[in-house]
Amino acid sequence: MGTFDILFVLGVVISTHLHVVAAQGVFDVTDPKYGAVGDGKKDDTQAFTKAWADACAATAGIPKLVVPKGKTFYVGPTSFMGPCKAKNVTFELGGTIVAPQNPSAWDTAKGGSGTWIVFNGVTGLLVNGGGVFDGRGQGWWEKSCHQNRHLNAPGCTKIQPAAVNFWGTSGGAFRDITVTNSPMFHVTLLKLEGFEVYNVKINSPEDSPNTDGIHTQDVKQVTIADSQFRGGDDCVSIGDRSSFVYVRNCHCGPGHGVSIGSLGKGGKNADVEEIHVERIEFVGTMFGARIKTYKGGKGYCRKISYKNSNFTNVMNPIFIDQFYLDVGVSDTPNAVSAVSISDVTFEGLTGTTDVKVPAAITLKCSEAVPCTGIKMNNINLTPAVPGTKLTANCSNAKGAILGKVEPAVTGLISSA
Repeated sequence: MGTFDILFVLGVVISTHLHVVAAQGVFDVTDPKYGAVGDGKKDDTQAFTKAWADACAATAGIPKLVVPKGKTFYVGPTSFMGPCKAKNVTFELGGTIVAPQNPSAWDTAKGGSGTWIVFNGVTGLLVNGGGVFDGRGQGWWEKSCHQNRHLNAPGCTKIQPAAVNFWGTSGGAFRDITVTNSPMFHVTLLKLEGFEVYNVKINSPEDSPNTDGIHTQDVKQVTIADSQFRGGDDCVSIGDRSSFVYVRNCHCGPGHGVSIGSLGKGGKNADVEEIHVERIEFVGTMFGARIKTYKGGKGYCRKISYKNSNFTNVMNPIFIDQFYLDVGVSDTPNAVSAVSISDVTFEGLTGTTDVKVPAAITLKCSEAVPCTGIKMNNINLTPAVPGTKLTANCSNAKGAILGKVEPAVTGLISSA
């Protein structure tokens, strides 16, 4: 065998070896070993759990579970559990994953009805790929007590499944994915630190109940950016014990705005700080920049900013409410404690407001625990219907007007 032949054989061996090594790091759910069909009808849940078990147990490189493009996979309530052996792991969703369509199919499904897809305790996780999680929540919306409370509907459900849930997935990222038609919250971030959300699309009907886009609780150092939110509730909701959360460069609407809260439910401590929202395009939302706390809550909400954002036909562009109702708490405005709201900046906020609610700015704070350190600067809100007079309502709020604010806020008590 000549020198050329030897080199050729060695090249083939090396190439084959590298291909095997690469293949060993990729866990395709349609591999015969796992058996996912991807026709949208056959239950592929077991194939996903088997592929995840192998990916999570892999040690070489960055293991990748692959959900291929062009296919639709029916997957029931599933938890992808960590910790995994590799430092980082990828869940690459190219196709579409659909949830059980009929709520009755969830009753006996493993995992119950509180969640659909859960990534739990997986550090260094990346979920990406350009694919879709479809919660097919229409059946749940029809059963929702929130949707039918005015009908006093028998058999309604108070809690519906949250679609995609990241629990304890510190150091992770969620990118380039669409989450649509969730039964309740589309995405939850819980008990994690250092997490990024980029280029995510949330899409559900405007009348779908409690379909928050992203909800956080017990988190630190979270960035949500360059994303689009269309749904029936808050585009982003920041829950108790969240800190250093940054929301920027997003579209919000329809929906209920970018909300801090609701906080302090059931008298619990809120402990929320360093939440910064900027460059948001609010379109046709019920609220815009919003802070809402339950009466009787405790703790603090501080070091907050909403900056450089635009409103188009928004019903309540700027809204603080320390009297968000809680079951069993007296309706007397100042009879209970409240979450302390302080050091809040509204700056560079412009656009139009829906004239169905003439108060473009509402600061509704508690006499017992007033809002303090409210700063307003360069705010210009005009009526969507020319000639309509807008107003600002302010009670028990202390702070400063640092520049032009329209409509004028006359009830803000100087902090000096």
